[in-house]
Amino acid sequence: MDHRGNNDDLHKLLTSSNVVYSVFQGMKEGLVITDINANILNVNQAYCTITGYSVQELIGKNLNIIKSNLHDQAFYRELWKRITSEGRWEGEIWNRHKSGRLFLQKLSIIAVRDKQDTINQYVGVVSDISEEEKLRKDIVRTGMLQRTLLPSPMNIKMLEIETVFRPLNYLGGDFFDYYWDPEKRILSGYIIDIMGHGVTASFQNSVLRVLFRQNFDHNRTLVEVLKTINQESMSYFLEDTFAAALCFRINLEDGLLTYACAGINKFIKCQSNGKLKVIKQPGPYLGILSDPVFDEITEEIKMGELLFFMTDGFMDIFEMNNPLYANDLKGYMNKLRRISISDLKDDASAIGVLVKQVGGG
Repeated sequence: MDHRGNNDDLHKLLTSSNVVYSVFQGMKEGLVITDINANILNVNQAYCTITGYSVQELIGKNLNIIKSNLHDQAFYRELWKRITSEGRWEGEIWNRHKSGRLFLQKLSIIAVRDKQDTINQYVGVVSDISEEEKLRKDIVRTGMLQRTLLPSPMNIKMLEIETVFRPLNYLGGDFFDYYWDPEKRILSGYIIDIMGHGVTASFQNSVLRVLFRQNFDHNRTLVEVLKTINQESMSYFLEDTFAAALCFRINLEDGLLTYACAGINKFIKCQSNGKLKVIKQPGPYLGILSDPVFDEITEEIKMGELLFFMTDGFMDIFEMNNPLYANDLKGYMNKLRRISISDLKDDASAIGVLVKQVGGG
């Protein structure tokens, strides 16, 4: 959007109207007006605060006074090319504060044209987004750390495990874990889904992860585990948050699958003949009721069967659009990995287990 007027129109407007001048000085965004050579004609107080310079130190100086030298000449050539051809440029740029520190700013530059359609001034609108960038980097790092807490894939004589973790943003409200007991030949695991996304949800699922690790004992039933976790987790949940979970034990010595549902109320079982079965079992969410009733179900598991434990982000898509064929664990999980983030409406996680051997053979 170009602005047209006489060379001094903008300056006159800013100084002649109390209303316009008050808006100019009162904006939280920094405003800077320059001539065509980027020499500063006027600034508001917010611009002084962002850059550290006073009005007197800025007027008449070139914008190079805050240049960071972090961007190459190609960056600036593209910037001015865009302003000349389109009348404006928007983006992020690193500049240098009077103190010497670097800061990241969101910048919009608008070309002002005179009545002959010649550019004679530029107006810059500036916001310091250094803190937002720092927060974003912290969130990205935390998301990377969250991934390191997830278990690695497993491929041993009796079973194979593949996993997928797809947070909607950098941090996810999903989490999963599993433990293999080679002596008892039991795989124990769980998958959880916190309502919501981002930092709060990731903190709450970290709490649940600790509680599951503390309570996931072979000597306790899954119902006992869920009841204890429900009770202890309630003090960590806000009034409007809760968690869904499913925990399981696969006893490969006896060929038995035991599971208990707490909000994640279905999973997929693909039999060795390729027949797909969606197993559904009701169960209350964690963190809502003080004394919920959970059920523990046990059924037979056979060699060659596949189990998929998923959060909502994957379950609906996988159920509708992905026909299953037995023994192709990696193929199924790769399908999940290829699902576009734009097609996901929620954080999405999955544990896939291929049973390769049952019994002592």
